[in-house]
Amino acid sequence: MLTPKIVADDLRSRPREPLRVLWVRVPGDRDDYKRDLARLRGQSPFVPWVLRRAALQNPNSVMSDVSEILNDAREEIEAVRDAAAKEGGVDLVLLGRADLKLADTSSPILLPDWFPVAPGQTPPVRIEDITWSARVPLSDPTVALDDLRRILHDVDHALTNRIQASLKTDHRFTNALWDHIGKGEKIDDVLERMKAHLHKVSNPTAYRPSTKHGTPTMVGLLWAHANSKAPEAVRRTARALADGLRIEDDDVDRDDASLMAVLNRPSSRMDARVQWAFSLIVTVRGACQLVTAAAHADEYPPFGAQLLQSTSLDLRSFLDGAAAKLRAPEGGR
Repeated sequence: MLTPKIVADDLRSRPREPLRVLWVRVPGDRDDYKRDLARLRGQSPFVPWVLRRAALQNPNSVMSDVSEILNDAREEIEAVRDAAAKEGGVDLVLLGRADLKLADTSSPILLPDWFPVAPGQTPPVRIEDITWSARVPLSDPTVALDDLRRILHDVDHALTNRIQASLKTDHRFTNALWDHIGKGEKIDDVLERMKAHLHKVSNPTAYRPSTKHGTPTMVGLLWAHANSKAPEAVRRTARALADGLRIEDDDVDRDDASLMAVLNRPSSRMDARVQWAFSLIVTVRGACQLVTAAAHADEYPPFGAQLLQSTSLDLRSFLDGAAAKLRAPEGGR
């Protein structure tokens, strides 16, 4: 659900029009939401309104529906008259229980004589469901970056410990993997440095993996590898990773994959364990890219809050499950 702050910030970022009708789906208490949004208004001319009538469901009745809602909300609209006159428009924010039934549209609507801006005129009025379009910076709390960084730290620890255990059992399981992602150094020495580096991290919620030589970790190595290789090459590395982690088909579920991995999958078919390892590599890359981009959010445009929230949840869900799987002895068998 969009928070009132996200809605308020999004409204302030938009160019002003005489009237905009903006819809927000609120599954919880809409009266509380209205009060919270009104408290964030400041000098901005937006009016939150709980819609308690059937409206904006039929394209043929849009004009009459909006006119009736304006009359219902007249007292609250007139309360922002000075701010509306100064900024040149009013945002009417309708709080509904479901998504807007109409496609986003623009219709000419006759504004009443009492309206603060362009009274008696018929400007085109945009009607938009911002439940899915309200945008936030990549660093917004809705992305849950603290949790994502913590999970990346967990994955790094689990990968390092699992590879080290596999190496002690039989180094042949890790040789192929190291051929793909190693930097020419002896694997035993690198793993010890990785563990020492990870143990120095005092605040995992601020953790940011690195691809730089000298301070790499398993997550950093997989990230750098995925950045430089095509999906088909990553598939081959995924097979070596599955071997190095001692992952078998019975240890994993084919449904255990992130959307990021599905969108980047190679054309060649993979067995279950290789598919899981491929998902791990690609999802690690996606999470690291998101964390890094968020640290430089001012260099990027804002994106849909719901999109970022869903993307972050998808990354975190897969990686959290992966860390748990790697901590289990031999994949939990």
